Amino acid sequence: MTKQFIALLFMLFMLACGKETFQSKPSLTIKSISSTLIPPGSDLLINMRLTDKEGDFVDTIWVKKTTTRCTQSNFVDSFLYRIPAETPRTRNFDGEVLVTFTYAIELQPRCNRNDTATFSFWMKDKKGNKSDTAKTQSIIIRR
Repeated sequence: MTKQFIALLFMLFMLACGKETFQSKPSLTIKSISSTLIPPGSDLLINMRLTDKEGDFVDTIWVKKTTTRCTQSNFVDSFLYRIPAETPRTRNFDGEVLVTFTYAIELQPRCNRNDTATFSFWMKDKKGNKSDTAKTQSIIIRR
């Protein structure tokens, strides 16, 4: 029975390894968030993984900020983060993207109270393939 169990574990491991295939559309996934509680004056850092089978992703990452208490703080923007032009566009691209939001510019609630926000990210490639949307968990932003 031990041999069967080891063989089963080995097959599961091989299947899991085989799932690391790249898609034609770019893929963004959130790896880490610096904090889910942002006090005044603090930045928010979001580390994401970017993969693309052809490596033909464009330089623009779209960002949408959605708040629960202060809708004046919401935005959709494509100018906040650009992937540097010198980033190699190779087949089976697998890299990290670090997006930083500054408190005084993108985070500070536009109302006179604390707020809760989520950030959504997506991008396209040169063929027009759009990635799935990567979304953060709720982040509390103090006023």
